[in-house]
Amino acid sequence: MDDPALDDPDDLRLLAGRYQLCAVMGRGGMGTVWRARDELLNREVAIKEITCPPYLNAAEQRAAGRRALTEARLAARLQHPNVVAIYDVVEEDGRPWIVMELLRYRSLRDIVREEGPLPPARAARLGLGILAALRAAHAVGIVHRDVKPANILLSPEDRAVLTDFGIARATDSCSTLTADHLVGSPSYIAPERAWGGQAGPAADLWALGAALYAAVEGRPPFERGDALASLTAAVTDEPEPATHAGPLWPVISGLLRKAPERRLGPAEAERLLRQAVRAGEARAAGALDAGAGPRSPGVPGPAPQGLGRSPRRSARVLGALAATLAMAAAATAAAALPLGESAGHPAAGLAAGPAPRASSSSVPASPARSPLPSSREPAPPAPAPAPGLAAAVSSRPAPKAKWHPPKDGKVPPPPRQAGKHRHQHGHDQPR
Repeated sequence: MDDPALDDPDDLRLLAGRYQLCAVMGRGGMGTVWRARDELLNREVAIKEITCPPYLNAAEQRAAGRRALTEARLAARLQHPNVVAIYDVVEEDGRPWIVMELLRYRSLRDIVREEGPLPPARAARLGLGILAALRAAHAVGIVHRDVKPANILLSPEDRAVLTDFGIARATDSCSTLTADHLVGSPSYIAPERAWGGQAGPAADLWALGAALYAAVEGRPPFERGDALASLTAAVTDEPEPATHAGPLWPVISGLLRKAPERRLGPAEAERLLRQAVRAGEARAAGALDAGAGPRSPGVPGPAPQGLGRSPRRSARVLGALAATLAMAAAATAAAALPLGESAGHPAAGLAAGPAPRASSSSVPASPARSPLPSSREPAPPAPAPAPGLAAAVSSRPAPKAKWHPPKDGKVPPPPRQAGKHRHQHGHDQPR
């Protein structure tokens, strides 16, 4: 319906002795929708009051009413999760009243107006639900003839439900379409209907394509401001490319083909809709990944696989490293005490007597090496000797050799000075 819900207390009454009319929910070109209460079953229902166009004469109005009752009873046999349930059909005041399931869902038209166009994947899922409803209706010989966003309801879980079955034919089959008397929405009327031809299942599929276009673009594909211009555009013009349809465009363009025989069938339309759902979900997932962006400086990223260390292993590594450093320090200290010094008293070994003289055949001692095995990282440099020990060693007076007169009258050579040794080739070299 085209009007918001409103109350009309002057028309409230009990219909067929059972249904209490409570409020007008909307009015359109094909009737009035009431919110009512079933006094027998104690539940709320929606009731569609069928009104014939005023330009029909009395005979045409009676024929339209009979046809509406027939098709409403036929539609009441539809039991499908994507079709609004029809509970009852009654006739009063010479016109039919269709009692339907009351669904407090928003229509696709209202959602697009309030929230903007739908993403392609969501629109494709909606299209699958409406296509399933149309296939179920076509299988029993029912043509909806008024598929449009206002007649598509969406539950909070995005279950699509098609409403107003069995209504459009009761009005448009009794007259020809003119600019002043149009039944239905001109923006969603198939070209063959605009030419005055009979509507078949292909016309419902064309209207589904127009509804999907409006879902992703926010406007009908052939909206031109007035009814006659919109009908002319639907017959002669090609739809403008849907810039937001993305993967949904192949099914939209296939459903909006002018010739019914060239239009997509239900099986091919379902295949393309499912393909659009997968493509749209993949595109949305890629956009979320790309939206994460580079990490800010100073924000650590996730640890690479295989490079992390457990706390127990880190403790073992730190303990081994500490032991290695301690043993290296001990070995260095031992190498710095060649004169028998104790660790507590660096000069204690100086009173033990003069240092022994180096023999002529002695080889310079190699530096002390750590008994630990080599590691990947170089060992830290050895600490320098304590300042007190270095000063004591450098200030120690050289021992004086005792002189004895020679027995054979030869003067012995003077003793060698400390701090030098004889090279293996006979040359004195500094230590």
